[in-house]
Amino acid sequence: MKKAAAFALAFLLTAFCLPMGVSARISTGTLIDTDGSDGYSGDYVVAYNPSTAVSGSLSTGNMTGLIETEVGGAKAVPAADPYAPYMIDVDAQLAGRAMPELEKLPVPENGTRASYNVGDTRTFMIMNYSPAGMFMEFKVLYKSEHAYVWTPTSTAENVYPLDSIDPDYARMAAEMFDSKFDLMQSSFGDHDNGSSGDGRLNLLYYNIDDGWEPGQGYIGGYFYALDLYTAGMPILNIDTYPGVARPSSDGGMISDISYTYSTIVHEYQHLICFSQCGAADTWINECMSAAAEEICFPGSSVYPRIQSWTDHYYSQAQDWDTPPVEVEYIPEYSLYNGYSMYDWSNDLPTDDLLVLYAQVSLFAQYLYSRFGNTVFHSIMDNMSTGGGLSAPNSFQSICLAATGVEPSELVKNFRVALYANTSPDEYGGIYSFSMQPGYDPDEYYGVQDLYDLLCPVVFTGASCSIKGGGAICIKPTGGVYYPPSDAASGLVYVGITRGGEEPHDFLPGDVDMNGIVDSVDALLALRYALGIVELNDEQLLHGDVDQNGTVDSVDALIILRMSLGIIR
Repeated sequence: MKKAAAFALAFLLTAFCLPMGVSARISTGTLIDTDGSDGYSGDYVVAYNPSTAVSGSLSTGNMTGLIETEVGGAKAVPAADPYAPYMIDVDAQLAGRAMPELEKLPVPENGTRASYNVGDTRTFMIMNYSPAGMFMEFKVLYKSEHAYVWTPTSTAENVYPLDSIDPDYARMAAEMFDSKFDLMQSSFGDHDNGSSGDGRLNLLYYNIDDGWEPGQGYIGGYFYALDLYTAGMPILNIDTYPGVARPSSDGGMISDISYTYSTIVHEYQHLICFSQCGAADTWINECMSAAAEEICFPGSSVYPRIQSWTDHYYSQAQDWDTPPVEVEYIPEYSLYNGYSMYDWSNDLPTDDLLVLYAQVSLFAQYLYSRFGNTVFHSIMDNMSTGGGLSAPNSFQSICLAATGVEPSELVKNFRVALYANTSPDEYGGIYSFSMQPGYDPDEYYGVQDLYDLLCPVVFTGASCSIKGGGAICIKPTGGVYYPPSDAASGLVYVGITRGGEEPHDFLPGDVDMNGIVDSVDALLALRYALGIVELNDEQLLHGDVDQNGTVDSVDALIILRMSLGIIR
C-alpha cells in the first residue's frame, strides 16, 4: 500500500505539469448502441441473456412487426466430392459412459514404467468401436521423444493397420506430435502418465469401426478416460479408415496422414484436461480442444466452424471474395434460438450439433483475440484448483481469475463480436477477432482473414426464450428496435450499425471523454486503479488502452505517454 501511495504521489506531482491534448484519433464506421432510451438503433440488434445459469431462460416477447422476417440470400452448398467424409466427435458421449466406471476404480498405484521399442507388441483392451474384438494385439511402429505410434498386428480386412497404408506414416505422425508438444504443454498443461506410462503419449492407429460409408460422418479419434486406467498409460485412439485412407469417387483410394493431425491435438487437450481437472464441463472442454487445433494449425478450426455457424459453405470453385452479408436462421436449430453458452447436449441433431461446436470454437478464438493463448492455461489452472465447473457459479470465479472480466460482460462482448466483427482498432478490440500467428492464406484459397467470412445469422421468428449466455441477432424494422412490453426485463440489447454514414470517433485514452487525451485522463485512470473513483462502462472502454480487460496503473502510464506524444 505504501508503494502504491508513493507511486500515486509521484504521479500526481508529475501529472499537473504535463502538456495537454497530444493524441491520435481512430475513426470507425461501426456504431454500438447500448443506451436504449430512444430504442436501440442499428442494422442489427443483439438480444442477450447475461445469466451464467443454464436453466435461466428469458423471453424476447412477441416481436411480430418489430423485426424483419425475410433476410439474406440463397444458401451456398459445397461442390464437393460426394465421397468426402466429415468428422463427428464422440468424446462427450464416451465421457458420460466412463465417469460412473471411474468412480468405482481405486486410485491406481504406480508400477514399473513400461518402455517399448519398435517391433514390440502388447495387447490393448479396445472398449469402443473395436474392429476385431475387445482385446487386440498392437505393435510399435515408431518411437519418438514424446510418442509411441502403435497399430494392430492383424491384417484382417476391417482393421486397416497404419503400416499397410504407408510404412512412413507412423514416423510422420510421431514427428508432428513432437513438434507440437511444447506448444501444447505451454498452452494447456501436462498429461497424466497413468500407473505405468513412461511419459510418452500412445497413439493407437486402427479402424475405429463406426460403420462409416462414403459421404457419411466418421469418428476421427477419441480419448477415453478408462484407457488411462485399464492400460495404465495415456492413450489416444486415432482412426485409419477413413481417417487416413478413404475411397475416392473414381474407384481408387486416397490417403494422407495429415488428415489426423488436428484430431491428435484436439484429443490430446482432452487428455490434458482430464489429467488436470477430472470431469470438466463439455462446453469448456470442447472450447479448449478447438483452441488446440487453431493454436497448432492456424485456420484449421476457424475455417470449418465459421461455415457451420452460418450454415453457408464454400468450395474451391466458388468465389471466396464475396461471402454473404447476412444469412437467415434455421428455426429448427437450438443454437439459432438462444441456446446457452454454458450448456451441451449430445442429443441435438447432427447439423445443430455442428453449430454447437462452432459456438465454442469461435468463443475460444475470441478469448485468444482478447487475451492471447496464455488464457487457456490460466483457465485450466483455475479449473484444476476449483473442481472443474461442477460447483454453482464456478465459471464466474474461473473467468474472473483467467481474464479479469465478469463472464456476463465477456460473453456479451463475444456475442456482439459475432455480428459486429469489427477491426481490432475499433472499440479497443472488444468486438473483434484476430487470426492466430502463422496463419497462411495460401492454405485457405487466398482468404487473408477468415473472419471476413463471418456474417450475421438473423433471427426472423416471432419470439424465443434465450438461455443463460445465449443470444439472438435481429434486424429491426426501420433501423430502431423497441423491446415489446412482454419481453423479459433481464435481457440486454446492443444495437450494431455496420459501416454507418456517421463515423463514431473512438479515442483510446480519453477517459473523461472530452475529445482529447491529456494528463487529466492519465490521472483519472490512476485514481480508478487505486479505487478512489468509479468509471462507467464507456470510460472503462476508453481507459483500457492495453486491452487486457481492466484499467490499471499500466494503462495510466500508457495514457500519460500518449499525452506527451511519446506513443500514439
